[in-house]
Amino acid sequence: MLKPVTVLTPRSAPQPRDAAAVAEWMLDSKLEPPPQRQGTVARTQLLDKLDAAAPLPMSLLLAPPGFGKTTLLAQWRQRLHERGELGVGWLSLDEDDRDPGRLAAYLGIALARAGAEPVPALQSLIQHWQHCDPHAAASAIVQTLRASPRRLVLILDDYDRASGAASDTLLLRLAEHAGPRLHLLLASRQNPDLPLARLAAHGQLARFGAAELALDETETAAVLGRDASPQLAHVLRERTEGWAVALHLAALWAGGNIQRRQESDLSGFSGRSAQLAAYLAEQVVVRLAPELREFLLHTCVIERFNTALADHVRQRGDSATMLARLEDFHGLLVPLDGEHEWFRYHPLFAEYLQQQLERAEPGATRALRRRAAEGFMRIDALPEAVHHALEAGDIDAAAEFIAAAGTWQTLLRHGVARMRSLLERFEPALVGKHPALNLTQAYLHLRLGEFSHAQTLLAQFRDLPDAQRVPFERDYIVVVAWLRNLLDEICANPNGARQLSAQADALDETDKLGRGVLLNIAAAAALGRGDFDQAGQLGQKALQQLRADAPRGANHARLLLGKCAFQQGRLDDADAIYREALAQSENHGHDDALAATVRCLLARLQCERGHYAEAADLLDGALESVEQHDGWFDVLVAANETALTLARINDASGRSVLRVLERIDDTARRRRLARLSDLASAWRLHLMLDQADPATIGGLVANTGAEAAFAHARTRAQHWRQVVTLGFALARWHFLSGRASAALPLLRAVEADCTARGDELNLARSHARIALCLQQRGEIEAALPPLRSALDFVARTRAWQAIVDLGLPAKAMLRLARQHDPELGSGTTRAMTVQTLLEKLQGDDDNVDEIFSAREREVLAQLARGHSNKQIARNLHLSENTVKFHLKNLYKKLDADSRDMALTNAAQLGVIKP
Repeated sequence: MLKPVTVLTPRSAPQPRDAAAVAEWMLDSKLEPPPQRQGTVARTQLLDKLDAAAPLPMSLLLAPPGFGKTTLLAQWRQRLHERGELGVGWLSLDEDDRDPGRLAAYLGIALARAGAEPVPALQSLIQHWQHCDPHAAASAIVQTLRASPRRLVLILDDYDRASGAASDTLLLRLAEHAGPRLHLLLASRQNPDLPLARLAAHGQLARFGAAELALDETETAAVLGRDASPQLAHVLRERTEGWAVALHLAALWAGGNIQRRQESDLSGFSGRSAQLAAYLAEQVVVRLAPELREFLLHTCVIERFNTALADHVRQRGDSATMLARLEDFHGLLVPLDGEHEWFRYHPLFAEYLQQQLERAEPGATRALRRRAAEGFMRIDALPEAVHHALEAGDIDAAAEFIAAAGTWQTLLRHGVARMRSLLERFEPALVGKHPALNLTQAYLHLRLGEFSHAQTLLAQFRDLPDAQRVPFERDYIVVVAWLRNLLDEICANPNGARQLSAQADALDETDKLGRGVLLNIAAAAALGRGDFDQAGQLGQKALQQLRADAPRGANHARLLLGKCAFQQGRLDDADAIYREALAQSENHGHDDALAATVRCLLARLQCERGHYAEAADLLDGALESVEQHDGWFDVLVAANETALTLARINDASGRSVLRVLERIDDTARRRRLARLSDLASAWRLHLMLDQADPATIGGLVANTGAEAAFAHARTRAQHWRQVVTLGFALARWHFLSGRASAALPLLRAVEADCTARGDELNLARSHARIALCLQQRGEIEAALPPLRSALDFVARTRAWQAIVDLGLPAKAMLRLARQHDPELGSGTTRAMTVQTLLEKLQGDDDNVDEIFSAREREVLAQLARGHSNKQIARNLHLSENTVKFHLKNLYKKLDADSRDMALTNAAQLGVIKP
């Protein structure tokens, strides 16, 4: 069924109340089956088969159009409602629902109608579906299903109209992860791109096709009515092979006098061919008054319409009268709501009418579609307007619609998936030559992480004639600046941030979006050079510009401010800023790419505070998203630092760390991020120190030129992260080799740079390492001041990782300091900090409630039920790697090396029942 999602209005702008009511009507039409004709034949045997398949995760109802799929499903829905054993939801789909965000939102609403209570993430997705990926949508829906008090059935009618890679992926995840709580029934004209053979082989899929749906002779006679003779029913059954719509059209064709028709009159029937529908429709249409035929022909090009849109397309004012006269035109002109305000044509009938229109009025289709495009553009329905303009062959008008809507800004309003599908309809050569299409496509490439394609288009833009190029210069400046930011090119320029700020100031004062985006990029450039004060000031200015009208841009500003606060040691402020950004993302247009960015930054903060399980949960899926799309450099660094820390904790062999490093190398190579590649080299040095005798890698360090690289990095402000990471790695190498004296100058250099930048986080880390080196040299008294500084920072911020990251040497250092430092006396804040650190380093804690996180308890409960890692991952909606991470922690805390021992020890502690 075609169900509109765009509110159509008369020529004058409607009152918001009217628009909301129309939207509600259209939504209801998607969530309820269409009204059934009186005397519809009950398909009892088929209904019983559907009942038998209900315990499976999925059923597929596959048949050509008109075989009664919708009628059958409506009957089954009614049966389930009357029984009350299962919750049942309905969703009629159309081509617009190929957008995964839109589809996921409708699924959530349908499940709510079926009795499920949407979790907050799904509630947000329903309200703000424009920026969504199938992974996040499936997660929210599965969580909702897990909380449902009973098993649910969800019927998706006309799934072939919404089927696509993203839709198929979403439904497959639901079938695989929510099977025990959900039965999906897909009605389709075409096989969806799902692993049907595998699902069927594993007993997870039931299939029903045209053979099962075909009406038998008894049912055919019931459709035709008691006036039809058994012989006529038999002939019609043979000729139509039980095609329900053909039988219904035959009754219309007969004008209610089916008993007068002889078998010879049916010789024109041709089974399931499209000619049958066209022939029968023609016999119906020919009997209509000329003005009604004209109405049908002039509105058949519109997928959905009301009287106002029909009037505009027809350039008449009598569409309401025409629709009233067609009220009994059952099965062909389909009302989309109970009030009969919105309509669509049966697809086969629409195709027939369009063919007749071209024959009767050659060229009229183009003019009708042009007016439809104008009507949709009046209500800011850009995708529909572009669709009709392109169908009319008016490419220039379609491009001008995109230009009027703001080129790259259209992606912020309509989402990546919708705009991508629209832009794919233009010839690639034309996209490069038209300035608005060029910039829109270039920005789309940025969002998808396809940077080389964006560069090619922008080079073409620069070659356009001035008359074409100049009106879009502002958009070009913004897109180029964003590209250079993602390619990490701006921060190498000492004046890059100031130049961008000046460009922002040069824009019109009313252009808050353009000014705010450029200020965001300037702030990112300042952050890239370690100038946290400048980055914070620019971020605040960007937030002021974007707060009211551009929630996505405002959230980017918040993330920059949060990152500055994190480096400056204000971890509580950073946490609050990140969580506000996450909430704003859900309240003002859910954007999964942006949500993934927030999760990466939050994971880094949680990891710094020693909350490794929470960090792993946040990072799960988010890292892949920022790597594949438009994640900026600082986010990639934060996410990969967290991934490396978790890998080191989870896998002492180093294999997991190596895999993370290989992925970082791949990202750096693909994105051409030289700074990320340099950081990966420093991280790899840490891995070598974890796995090998420091003495054996001395030659390798010398060959890589790590010490020269460290000295060079100190001369380049944009390499401040490499100074810290490589400096710590080289100092650790010297320390482990017994050369604490050689490590100290490196650490002092890092200390000086951090002090100059105001990088309190890394300053505390350098102080802990300086204290460790001084202690190794026997300079206990000299080690106490830097250690106290590090302890004070940890006490203030709860950033335990700053010292815990040192491992066992830190334990010895803290115990020795407690013996020699009178300021670490019992009851002081420092003393309590030292005690907490010692407990974290040795993993001892008598309080069971504090030993195990909430997620670890969930995993332990699943373990006690005998589930495999894969089953646990599916039940808790985690990746298998995340489950392994939690199991590793559980084994360590329970002093176990097997599942049985872990369960035995957990039972002894009272964590689970024996």
